[in-house]
Order: sequence, then structure tokens, then C-alpha cells
Amino acid sequence: MSFILEPMRGCGPAVKCALLVTLAALWGTTSRAQTSSSSPLSSSSSSSQRVSLEHSDAAQHLTVAVTDENGVAVASARVQLQAPTPAIALRCETDFAGHCEFTDLSSGTYELRIEKTGYYALVQSYVPVGVTANVDVTLSHQQEARVVVNVVESPPAIDPAQISAKEELTGSELIDIPYPGPHDYHNALNFIPGVTPDGFGNLHVAGAENYQTLVLLDGFNVSQPTNGQLALRTSIESFRSLAVVPSREPAELGKGSGGLLAMNTAMGNDHYRFTSTDFLPGAWYTKGRFNSEWTPIDTFSGPIIKGRIWFIDALDGEFDDNADVQLPLGADRDYVWRADNLAKVQANLTARNIVTASFLSNYYHDEYDGLGFLVPQPATPIELETAYFGSLKDQYYFHNGALLETGFGVDQYDTTLTPRGDSPYIELFFAAEGNYYLHETALARRVQGMSNLYIPPHQWHGRHDFKVGADLDRLNYDAQFLRQPISFEPQGPPPPGQTTQPCPTGADGVPVVPALNCARYSVFSGGHYAPVYNAEGSVFAEDRWLITNRLLIEPGVRLDWDELVRTPVLSPRLAGTYRADAEGTTKLSAGIGIIYDTTNLGLIHQPLEGQRVDYFFDSNGCPQEPNDTSVKCTGLPSGTAEPAPIPIPTSFVLDRNTLAMPRYVNSSGSLERKLPYAIFLKLEFLEKRGVHAFAYNTLNGTVDGVYLLGNGRDDHYDAFTVSLRRHFREHYEIFGAYTRSSSRSNQIFDFSLDTTLLSPQVRGPYGWDTPNRFVGWGILPGFNLPLLHKFDIVYSAEARNGLPFYGITDQDAIAPGYPPSSSLRLPTYYTLNLQFEKRLHLFKHYWAGRAGFDDITNHALVTGAVMTIDPSHPAPTFIDGTGRAFALRIRYLGRQ
Repeated sequence: MSFILEPMRGCGPAVKCALLVTLAALWGTTSRAQTSSSSPLSSSSSSSQRVSLEHSDAAQHLTVAVTDENGVAVASARVQLQAPTPAIALRCETDFAGHCEFTDLSSGTYELRIEKTGYYALVQSYVPVGVTANVDVTLSHQQEARVVVNVVESPPAIDPAQISAKEELTGSELIDIPYPGPHDYHNALNFIPGVTPDGFGNLHVAGAENYQTLVLLDGFNVSQPTNGQLALRTSIESFRSLAVVPSREPAELGKGSGGLLAMNTAMGNDHYRFTSTDFLPGAWYTKGRFNSEWTPIDTFSGPIIKGRIWFIDALDGEFDDNADVQLPLGADRDYVWRADNLAKVQANLTARNIVTASFLSNYYHDEYDGLGFLVPQPATPIELETAYFGSLKDQYYFHNGALLETGFGVDQYDTTLTPRGDSPYIELFFAAEGNYYLHETALARRVQGMSNLYIPPHQWHGRHDFKVGADLDRLNYDAQFLRQPISFEPQGPPPPGQTTQPCPTGADGVPVVPALNCARYSVFSGGHYAPVYNAEGSVFAEDRWLITNRLLIEPGVRLDWDELVRTPVLSPRLAGTYRADAEGTTKLSAGIGIIYDTTNLGLIHQPLEGQRVDYFFDSNGCPQEPNDTSVKCTGLPSGTAEPAPIPIPTSFVLDRNTLAMPRYVNSSGSLERKLPYAIFLKLEFLEKRGVHAFAYNTLNGTVDGVYLLGNGRDDHYDAFTVSLRRHFREHYEIFGAYTRSSSRSNQIFDFSLDTTLLSPQVRGPYGWDTPNRFVGWGILPGFNLPLLHKFDIVYSAEARNGLPFYGITDQDAIAPGYPPSSSLRLPTYYTLNLQFEKRLHLFKHYWAGRAGFDDITNHALVTGAVMTIDPSHPAPTFIDGTGRAFALRIRYLGRQ
């Protein structure tokens, strides 16, 4: 056998009415499918095929069972059975359990071809129908580097079984796409249409809050229970795929109005494989500063018992020693340590029983969290985060074709913020001084169990694939917040010869009057350990109804309940897809559904996190009312007492008996078309309307006092995306997408004790609203050069409107004339990352080296703004990023 190394290939009401009318018309089509039926089985990994030769009385019947190299059924694989020409090819798609059935066949010899994106195509040229009634085949997942010559990747095609509005990156694309920063899937997500960042680097799907997106890891819910952020990390080389589903998700996956983020990790096979990336530390020189980074990734996989038990272990680490060029030498360094490890084992106990266990652990340490132009080293806290996720899943295939899947998982997140000392914390216009004010210790945990039953297919005016399931979650959050006072100094540096001092206070801790050089003083109380709990229960039922070989619809319904709101809610869904031609070059999809958001534990916990009292002073140090009215404190008659500071309290309350589940109606439609030259066009429209979403707001429109959690937030999101994708030979491809979107709400602020803004809720764009956005990436063959010979060109690009923000006064109120609108934004953001990669065979080992530049245009990207607007600062002050940086990557791909 010879060996080679080769990389893997990779609205409005009118709109809703139109979608419903279209689906109703499609529903009425009751033609019977010519060649499809399904039933389940298990699977296993290799490029070989097994043909079970057994004589049967049913000579005109053929059942094809498709599994992967680990014995797991492959659903929605495209199966084609070709009789000798000029007969027309027969087609079907595998069901939930990997089965596809052909009936009413003539005896003879057929050719069988099976394809699915992400797998190597399989062709069996000799299938004797009439001699055999069952064919078991194995599809192998595409690998980044393949070693066997007789494999062919499945060609790109429009998937007729995909109803959801899914955008996906394969495991090899995650490795190939260059992006600024370390090798982290968070950075890769930025190049998926519909995923936008906010000013803090958090990613938002379909214009939603973090906690409104359901995050799954191998089918388990790993959304951070208190804020929904992507807290779990695993190596990019451990992924099989990374998918975002903003709309038309099935009833099974409907716990978030922001759609779904699905992370699917790989498994070893019968061949041992070891890869290593960036095993040597790197360094670069930017704007007069040396920076160093080490991001080693080691992945080892293979069999424990060949054909029965396999494993994968993916270790990912990071050490950063980076300098901020806007800080003085000696005080410009931040040190970050990060490590995560995924260990996963699959055991095929029998041919029908598969058990998978996994454990993912994370560790993160940032010595100077938040270091930057406005926050020097002493004012930063030490951040420590740990997380883990463990799961156990069992799959059992019954003789009648049913599949029962059960699972149990636990995920936990621990966070600690520790100040560097106890010096008073002072905020200035241009920087912070002293030591960070907050000491935080928090723990969030989820215990979950789930069960899904795939019922054998039934025939009634087409094929029905039914699925029912349930999941139960128990969540808890326990946190402590210890805060020191914060002094807010007048805008600008202190007078010459003076040092910055905290606001003067008396023995009772209240500022003295006149409070010179003090614009605001905030004191805190409470915040001791306090737990909150929640239990969630859900059941669902859905049907994939293949009415004809062109028309597929998916009705579904789910019922959700939780312990906090205690009101069961019903969520119906309806979506479908229609192939406009027999060749499958044009597909129309549409869907509409009601989605209820889960209750966010972070919002429920806020009343337990303490209270804040603010004191405001004018330029003379005299007390001020919340409306900026000053109380005279200078030039008073002799013997007149100084006026007391005016306390402005802030606290958070809720009444669980008044809360309701946030309700959203999501509708969407898409057109996919294969154009000449194998260019794939996709047009996608999404409309989302939400009511009764959770938000804190002041009572009676005041800017002080009590913030009450209510259901007063209404969200509007509209998006239209056009994307083009072109696959070339081998693994080469290019992709580009433009999105026009709007993400707005009548209550845009997420208030908390640590948000010093004093304002009632206002309407406007969310902080991640980007009306115009382009993302693109590609892997292209380079030209031949002396010594280098063949190499690859890889690139990624992004261009978008700057993020919106609002202007504030020196008392943290909305600045007059500066409402949060689309007219107040950061400058336009754009970046181009270009790198060159060479793969070679050296010393009987395969290697890949890559070098290039992030942000090659050296456009100093604006990363934030000082939002204070006053006579001295009539416009916001922008903060630049680092600009162009050299990137280097070396990978070891294994032995021959």
C-alpha cells in the first residue's frame, strides 16, 4: 500500500403570511415518494464496504445501512442506486438511524453511491439485487491529512435534508482559516455569518443576548447558567464540526430565541494518530515592543480495542506575554495562562449498544485582567476561571428499527476576581488608579439528563420519521461580591504638583462637604454568599415528513417548564424544504415557530448581590441632586451648617409571581442555488419579534432608587444574508457572505451594581448591532517558487460598521443630545489576515508550516471609546488596537 499526505476538502406580517401560504400549499402535496424509506442501525469506521450476500424471497427489495467508522449511524446521507443505463438513478436519504430502503426493484446488478458532506464518498460498483437484500456500508469522516489513496471526498452539494438555517465550519476549516489571536474556536466563530461581537468580545447569534442562544457540546447543554457566555473551551483540532443555527431549528433544540451553537467533537478510529501544533514558543516585534506567545496543541487518538473501543485526548494550552503599546515601558505587560483537555472514549458494547464518555477540563489565569490604555496594572484584578464538563451517553438500536438515546451530564464554572491590594480605587477621565474595587467568587453548575426515542419510519402519504424526547436540568448559582468604595475624580488630570486622592470622607464613611476634586463617590453594602436554584423540564415531539422525494416538512412542538416562572409554555414549530428540480440544484426553505427563552439565573441573583449608594458633587464640591441641581455649600453665612451629601441609592428587586417566559416568533426563508462553475449561492432572510423579555428598569422613569425585573423588553431583529461558496479540487475553497441586519430593542441596557450608568431604559440598537457586515475566507493553491515549490495561500477578511455606543455626562447620565442611536458609533472596522502554508514530508514525518500577518493593512482598529461628553470633551475619545502583527504556526501531522 502506498501512502500520501493530502489535506481534507472540505419582516413584516406580509413575509409571515407568504411563508405560511407557501408551507400550506406544500403541505397539500400528497404525492408518494418513489424511493425512500428508513429504519435504524449502528456503524463503524473505515473505507471498506460489507455486502451481506443472502438469498431472499424479497428479491426486489434492498435496505442500505450506513454507519461511520465508529459504528454510529449516519443520518441524512445521500444514497443513489444506479441500474445499467439508460435507467434513471434512484435516490433516497438515510433516516435517524442510518437506514435507507429501496422497493419495487428489478433483479440485476446496480451501482451504489453514498455521499454526505464531511465524509469520504463511497462507491460500490457491484450490488446484485435479487441476491442480496441488505447492504451495510461504512462512511469515513474526512480527515485533515489522509494517508490512503483510494478515497474520494463527497463533492459539495445542496443538502435536501437540511431544513434549518445552518452555517457550519468543518474541523479542517477551523484549522485552515487564519484569524487574529490564538487558536481558539471563539475567534473562528467570528467568520460565520450572523455571529457578531460586542465591545467586550462576547459573540451574539442572530442579534440575541448571550443567554438566549443554546450552546451544545456533543448534544449536551453547556450554556453558562448565569450569563450564557461561551465559557467552555476545547482545542480546535478536537472538532468535527462547529455549526450555528439561527432559525428553523427543530423542536428538540428550541430553548433559546437566539438559535443554536452546536459543537461536535471527533473520535479516534482503528488507526493511531498524533498531531502537534505550535510546540515551540513564538515571538514577534510590534511598535517597538517584543511579544511572546506559546499555544501548543497536542492531539492523540486511536483504538483501545480495534473495532470496539476508541479514544481521543486533545490538549490545548496558551501562554501570552503581551505588551500594550499605549502603556509605558515596565507597566505594559499582561501574562495569561490557559489550558484545556478533552478526554473522550467510545465503546461498542454490542453491535446495537454504543456508550460514549467524555470529560473536558478548563483552566484560565489572567494576571492583569482588563489591562489597557484606561486601566494600568495596579487597577486590574487577578482573574482565575476553572470549568469542567463530564458526560455519559448510551445509544441502543432495537431490532424493530427504533433508537433510544439517553445521557447524563454535569458542567460547572468557577470564577474568582482578586484585587491586587486595598488602595482606594479611583476612576479618572483618562485612566483608573489604585486597586480594583471588587472581590468576586462565583460558582455555577448544571446537572442534566436527557432521553430521545427515534421511532421506526412509517408510511402514510410519504415517509414519517418520528422523534420524541425529554430533558431535565437542575441549576444552581452561588456567589459573593465584596466591593470597596469608588471615587470618581473631575474630568482631567489633577492640578500640577498634586497627586490623585480619593474623595474625602468622615468617620461614618460619607463624603465631607465641600468634597473638593470629587465628582462622585459610590459605596456598596451586602453581596454576601447567597445561592439561587432552578429546575427545568422539557418534552418534545417532531416529525420529518418526506411527502415526495422533493418535499420535506418538519412539524414539531415542545413543552417547557421551570421552577422560577412556574408556567408551562407550548412552542409549536413548522418548517419545510422543497427541491425545485430533480437534480437538486435549487432548494427553497421556510419556517416559522414560537420560542420561549429560559430563565437567566444571573438576572434572578442580582437582588442578592448588594446595594449601592452614590453621592454627586459639582465643580465646587457642593452636593448635587439626581437632576444635576446643586445645593449651595460655599459662601454661606457664618454659623450656617454645611449641607449634607445627598444619597442616591440603587438596588434590585424582583417578584417571581409576576414574571412570564419571554416569547419570540421567528420566521425565515432561504433560497439555495448551484450556479455555473460549481458556485453555490445562498440567500437567507430572518425576522425575529420578541415580547416580554427580561430586563431591569427604574420605577416611574426615575434615575435612582429601585430597579425592578420585569417583562417589558421587546426585541426586533431582521437580517438578510447573501453568501457564495466555491469548492475547487482537493481542499481548496473560498467563501464570502454579506449581511444586512438590524438588532434593536425598547430596553437596551443591562443594569447591574457594577454598571455606573444612571438612566431609565431607552430604545435603540443593541451594543452588537452591525447594519452592514462582510466576512470571507479562503484556501487557495499558490504558485511554484524555488525551493518552496507548491504552497497554499490562506486568508480571512472582515468589514463592518462600528459598534454603537452612547455618550454620558460626568455623572454617568445619558448626555444631552446624544441618545443611543445609530449615528453614534465606533469607526468602521475592517481587517485582512493573510498567510502562506507549506506542507512537506521530512524525515519520514509530515509537517506543515505557516507564516503571514494578521491585519496586514496595519489599520489601527478602534477597540473602544471613552464615552464621556462634556465641554472639555465635546466628542468621544477613541482607543486604537494594536495593528499589524506577524503570525507563525508549525504543525506536526504524524508519521508515514
